[in-house]
Amino acid sequence: MQPLCILGQDFNRVATKGRVRIMNTNMTTLTQIWMMLLLSNIFPSDHNVDLPLRKYQLVCAVMT
Repeated sequence: MQPLCILGQDFNRVATKGRVRIMNTNMTTLTQIWMMLLLSNIFPSDHNVDLPLRKYQLVCAVMT
């Protein structure tokens, strides 16, 4: 599978919870396209600059 993040980029992390979200600027173009499609149609949101872990799992499943 093709990586979802740009080489050298990863999730933003919180000390207590671990991985939390991927910022839009850290994603590959294909991941950004799928994220926008899913956030526009399946999980409507007006905040589309990051991808929380729960929604990341959906994008990952769709791309595989």
